[in-house]
Amino acid sequence: MGRQIDTGGPQGPGKPDTAVALARAIDHLPTKQLADTPVLIAQERELLVRCEAALENLRIAYWAAGKALQVIRDGRLYRATHKTFEDYCNELWDITPQYANQLIKTWKITEKLFESVHGKSNDLETVVSKKLGIAQARELVSLAEQHSIDAAALLYLALIQVKRLSVTSDMVKGAVQALPPEAAGKKKATEEAVLAYLASIEGKTQLPTPRDPYKALARVTKKLDADTLQAALELNPEGTRTMVLELIEALSTSVGIEVEIKSPDPESAAA
Repeated sequence: MGRQIDTGGPQGPGKPDTAVALARAIDHLPTKQLADTPVLIAQERELLVRCEAALENLRIAYWAAGKALQVIRDGRLYRATHKTFEDYCNELWDITPQYANQLIKTWKITEKLFESVHGKSNDLETVVSKKLGIAQARELVSLAEQHSIDAAALLYLALIQVKRLSVTSDMVKGAVQALPPEAAGKKKATEEAVLAYLASIEGKTQLPTPRDPYKALARVTKKLDADTLQAALELNPEGTRTMVLELIEALSTSVGIEVEIKSPDPESAAA
């Protein structure tokens, strides 16, 4: 999540890449598949990055919008042009005060969740960025208001750790309603409550069994094939080498294997 792209041309002072810039960055539209290879060619990878950046911007734009609206409302930054915050929302942005209030209520939950998953070794940040639209965030508001933002974040994280990309708004709503008050804000109790809720809606009498860690590691290893690594190297050589180095160090430390990593000889590397 949060990949930066070069949209071409300078940005205005104090203005990051906007939705307009992201749309304009999607250029040279193909009319058909560009290559028959299973691994995307460089031109396809670049186009995919630009397209997904625009889609990601669409999904989580409510986070930035809610945060901005609260700053404008609380600081009365609208007063130079409008008498009330409601008039400002209606006349300038064509949104109702009710919707503006929804955006304001959800942004803190969303920010807390992204802070919680940022930099994690697994792909939770990717899952959150793909699933946590305003519809799902809105279902967490009642829990945040009744207990805390931390309680809402813990429940959502417990859900996506089990259901991943199959989490739905109805599922979030049901988990919130099923959470015992005494479990709110407590990590282990929340996870147990979520597992019990999921088991009940899936018609199971037992809780889901944990994933086999050996099989999970085997699946990850199979995905790290030569074609994937080569494609990553072509896209971002320095970043790929850094990630591979970190992965080697983390794995060797975890299993108690000593690995000596030597930097390539400059002359041989240049050759």
